[in-house]
Amino acid sequence: MTIETERLHELVRLERLDDDGVARLVMEHDETPMNVFRPSKVEAMATAVESLAGEVGCLVLYGEPVFSAGADLDSVKQTPQEMRSAKIDTIAAASNRFIRAIRSFPAPVISAVTGVAAGGGLGFALASDLISLHADAVFDTAYARIGLTPDNATPFFLVKTVGPYRARELLFDPEPISATEAVELGLANTRYEVPESEFIEAVTEDAIAYANGPTETYAQTKQLVDTVFSERLDQHLEQERSTIKRMSESDTFDEGLSAFFEKRGPDWE
Repeated sequence: MTIETERLHELVRLERLDDDGVARLVMEHDETPMNVFRPSKVEAMATAVESLAGEVGCLVLYGEPVFSAGADLDSVKQTPQEMRSAKIDTIAAASNRFIRAIRSFPAPVISAVTGVAAGGGLGFALASDLISLHADAVFDTAYARIGLTPDNATPFFLVKTVGPYRARELLFDPEPISATEAVELGLANTRYEVPESEFIEAVTEDAIAYANGPTETYAQTKQLVDTVFSERLDQHLEQERSTIKRMSESDTFDEGLSAFFEKRGPDWE
């Protein structure tokens, strides 16, 4: 397997398997191994997905060493409270562009999840066409734990998948969702019982099979499936963006963020 690597951003690389018609978009971590993201990182990812449209038969999204724990809360914490809404809005705008790029991509997009997909990282995974989980991977809605409303279409895809009542439970009381439970809930397709070092290659083999399939049929089928909610998704993304921007100015989020970094339970009173 010949892999051509291209650096798109200091924390984003693209791996092309040209002979197989597959590309892998890789989120890399900086000083924190939880693979958090800032707007420039997400913008680079969105640009990559948009530029690959029509060039590959399948796209794999994954993160090293874990999929993604969502937005860089440390960067948000360092921003004065009165300026946080602008920072959060910039993150939301970049994320919305990335999600739209995934949904309009004319070929299957597979999220390959190791470690954790939490908060906005979970939203990125759920926006994909197919989700493959390593056996030790976990999902985590996370938002309520820091007093912030969800983004990255996380509630949208949760409601479409598990229904409004279960979605509310998962968002109101965030607890880690194991790979087994995620598959049982219909939040993922496959749970891989392989060493983590072999996981991405196993998912890539699936991607190659899709890339060798009827790509145009997949693209049209993807559009048909998405007609169920495509217009509503755009409306939802904008409502999310408005709400999370407003909530990021609140004392609730300020307390949740402080508690998160002080490693204590938040005092919601």
